Amino acid sequence: MRGRARVGGHVTLIFSIQDDSEHLLEQGSRGAGLSLDRGVILEANAQPGTGNLVIEGDAPSSELHQLVLEELKILDSTCGDYDWSLTHVGELPASQGFGLSAAGSIGCALAIQRALGIDEDIARARSIHVAHRVERRLSGGLGDVAALHASGVELRLEPGCPQLRDGLGGPGAVLSWHTEIPLVLVWRKTSSQHTSNYIDDANWKLSIKAAGEHCLFGLREGQWDATRWSELLAKSAEFAERSGLLGDSNRLELLHLIGGALAGAGFADGKLVTRLCMLGESAVIVPSELTRSDDWQKIVVDNLEMRGLGAASASVASDALNLH
Repeated sequence: MRGRARVGGHVTLIFSIQDDSEHLLEQGSRGAGLSLDRGVILEANAQPGTGNLVIEGDAPSSELHQLVLEELKILDSTCGDYDWSLTHVGELPASQGFGLSAAGSIGCALAIQRALGIDEDIARARSIHVAHRVERRLSGGLGDVAALHASGVELRLEPGCPQLRDGLGGPGAVLSWHTEIPLVLVWRKTSSQHTSNYIDDANWKLSIKAAGEHCLFGLREGQWDATRWSELLAKSAEFAERSGLLGDSNRLELLHLIGGALAGAGFADGKLVTRLCMLGESAVIVPSELTRSDDWQKIVVDNLEMRGLGAASASVASDALNLH
């Protein structure tokens, strides 16, 4: 039996750490960001066995996927009646602020359940529930799972896993909207800090939470739709500065390198803007106005790569849990 899942990553633009609860499903973050149409591809092959799991491919480690299977067995014991061979292919670099641990958790759970022929709606709910628990067990992303569940351009109003069918999930609340938005992802070709280095540090938690709550205050008012794009871009730039993250890990230098690449590509006119991805040494380049539709991604990627940066074209995903 075989199952496949391709799940998009996620870029966090603003967030406020909310992890005081003892219950994993209640931990998370308020925030805003973008789901991506690039992420991870997982294929699961099942043979009758005792619940062992072997992972191949480019996954940073097998720990995350082992925990996913462990959590799935709690919800459906038949997952433990097979030995599993997982193949992992990442479409973006890990640990660079692209939400790939969340995507990998969800993708692993989906691929296993698809191999077993479980109803898709049930499988999706279980996958979000399990992935949120696994992310928190590993001190990983606080809001990526909830964001990917909503997809599009999301606003996370309340922390925690979203409420799901069959009594699964938690108290999280997320709004989202989607339209075609091309973007370019940029990253340094060096390892970055794990998310836990920030969210488990008392001083960073205070500064991030204060900045996040300040910048989210206005975004939470009114309708959440495409008319808020310019406001989201303004608030995300303010968050990077207020939180102190702009001046950490050479992120300011990264923005200067990207600015030079944009100028070299002929886009020094403000029609494209750069925003930091939280919490990697990475950024996303997006149009400042959603009406812009001409092809700009390739020339920007080429100019970024000329400067020794990693870069890839992508777009905002309408359904990040079921990419083709």
